[in-house]
Amino acid sequence: MNRTLTSLWSLTIASTKMYFRNKSAVFFTLFLPLAFIGVFGLLSQSGTSSFTLDVTNHSSTTLAKNVVSALGKVSAFKVNEVSEADGATQLGKGKADLQVIIPADFGQVDPATHRVKATKIITHYNAGKPQNGQAANLVLGQIVAGINDQVTQAPQIISLDSNGVKTNNLGTIDFLLPGILAMSIMQLGIFSVAFAFVSMKTTGMLRRIQATPTHPLNFVVAQGVTRLLIGLLQVVLLTVLGVWFFGFHMLGNWLTFLLMAILGTLVFLGFGFTVAGWAKDENQAAPIANIFSFPMLFLSGIFFPRDAFPDWLKRITDFFPLTYLADAFRSIANEGAHITQLGGDILGLVVWGLIMFAVAVKVFKWE
Repeated sequence: MNRTLTSLWSLTIASTKMYFRNKSAVFFTLFLPLAFIGVFGLLSQSGTSSFTLDVTNHSSTTLAKNVVSALGKVSAFKVNEVSEADGATQLGKGKADLQVIIPADFGQVDPATHRVKATKIITHYNAGKPQNGQAANLVLGQIVAGINDQVTQAPQIISLDSNGVKTNNLGTIDFLLPGILAMSIMQLGIFSVAFAFVSMKTTGMLRRIQATPTHPLNFVVAQGVTRLLIGLLQVVLLTVLGVWFFGFHMLGNWLTFLLMAILGTLVFLGFGFTVAGWAKDENQAAPIANIFSFPMLFLSGIFFPRDAFPDWLKRITDFFPLTYLADAFRSIANEGAHITQLGGDILGLVVWGLIMFAVAVKVFKWE
């Protein structure tokens, strides 16, 4: 037992040294994701020329419909008509700049005077990042004033009741960073394993290892442990960079975050070993690896939300392993989710891991 552990430890150290000697592997594993975070982090701080408004209209009057219609005609506004609860949720997640609530009595006519009753439109903006919300509120105020002039020349009967609400103060980087972390883990698990093992297979290194006293399984485990350590290093470096330089919010538990990173790395190592076992050389490994990674890269919500997908496509991508990992990272970081609240994501990743390792064992060849 001690001899096995000693051999495994020595192989892991040797594998780690060999990995860091490969400059291209280090670049794509560490520096490329760092560049992604830097670019997207700077873009997320550069401001915006458009504002997202979540509008809830509780009134059925013509005046209320005119207000919603007027908001939709403003080119700087992206208007979403949602329920009040959904609007509050979107504001809290940083996906809306201003929540607009039109009360049920808005635009009703006083039967005694036959005039529109004085009423207020209620708006909420993120008190932690008020710039966009307050700017959108100013435009809304001008629209309301214009509608008021059209309704009556009397003193203003339509006004705004606006206030900042305490939210998680989430921004663009809080959506992007978990996705980029999940992408980096996928790339590490699939490409670094696939190309390394295929290269060792074509050069005969794997065959020679079988002729040594070293147990082949120890060699494979050492390679996996190396990738696992690199994956954790990726997560820590990128997350710390996001927190220190771009204001990334980690609302959840760091240990839970790292545990999900470990699970995600193990799952994608299964993909990597499957590609390495199936492919005979690098020319076969590249297209097979891309077949696995490209659909997930563009359809798992890494760089943009999947909410805009057609329902049928969203249902399919719900079951992608990268979707499970990215959603789990966002739930932990953005919503403070506990590991007990990630049952669906964990189950999905475990199932994918079991499937891919079973396939890898079936197709893996040493030469």
